[in-house]
Amino acid sequence: MRTRKNMLIVIALMVLLYVMPVTALSFSPDIRVEDDKGTRIVWNVIDCPDVPFSWGWQGEGAWLAEPGSTMTYNVTEVNSEVYGTLRLGNFSISANDTDIARELVLGVWGKTPFFPGLVIEIDSESIASLNQTAYEAAARIKGNYLNGTMTSYYDAVEVGSGTYQCIVFDYEQDPTPYGEPQRTQLAYDTTSGVLVFANTSYSFGTPYILTLELAQVIPPSTPMPFAITAAGIGIVVILVVVVVLRKMR
Repeated sequence: MRTRKNMLIVIALMVLLYVMPVTALSFSPDIRVEDDKGTRIVWNVIDCPDVPFSWGWQGEGAWLAEPGSTMTYNVTEVNSEVYGTLRLGNFSISANDTDIARELVLGVWGKTPFFPGLVIEIDSESIASLNQTAYEAAARIKGNYLNGTMTSYYDAVEVGSGTYQCIVFDYEQDPTPYGEPQRTQLAYDTTSGVLVFANTSYSFGTPYILTLELAQVIPPSTPMPFAITAAGIGIVVILVVVVVLRKMR
């Protein structure tokens, strides 16, 4: 009898160990890949440069878009970062969303870099870490050439026909002897982690501006995320074990 009880307890623990890594993912279940199909995110391009801007340092090309067009990101992999295919104007590239944020100046390239990406992790620990990094990126310390003022706050952000509860990062670079200082505002939905609004600009020779508003988040068409299914199975198994143990007393 005791052997059967021990076996049931072991089974329950194995189920918990199987489910915990799945349900502990820091990204929203809306950001996922299933059966080789991933979440598709669409932004409206409100403003952008009217000249091509180079991408990367290895001849990847240059992007050129126009106001009224869209920027899309098709997610292909989710682990510690989000990977996917970006399409912006005439340009397409497969990259993780942090690298994309850096190329589009959606962040601050300070001594401590701050590039949250197109999607952030939504657990409280990750958001707290991101918030700390934001302030470190703008810190007025020796060797930080992008020192300035960073503020962060929670706010309801309206774009299109929707309202999102967001964490907002607002950065303004200190005055510089050349060009116009960088100004960047980023708002992320605290439920999905997706970038809801972005407005970033600077001028160092050629003026740069990019303004984006979230249009759609389209998860894969399967009816229920795997994480939720796995968690449900785990709960059912544990309940069955509890019932059986009670009957065996």
